[in-house]
Amino acid sequence: MGQVRGASLNLHEPGAVRALLDAALAHGWQPGERRVVEIDGWSLLEAAAAARAMATGSVSPKERLR
Repeated sequence: MGQVRGASLNLHEPGAVRALLDAALAHGWQPGERRVVEIDGWSLLEAAAAARAMATGSVSPKERLR
């Protein structure tokens, strides 16, 4: 599990890895390219955790407006 400023992402939960991959895609990762790319996953954690919270409904309506 990783945490950033209160946000957390449990990689053992269904959909968590998908959220992390989606965040990487949103930040420019192109898996179809045939080259080595290093991405710091910690920089993607907050976006992935927010996406998971929205998907699971664990975000309050006030937090959704941010």
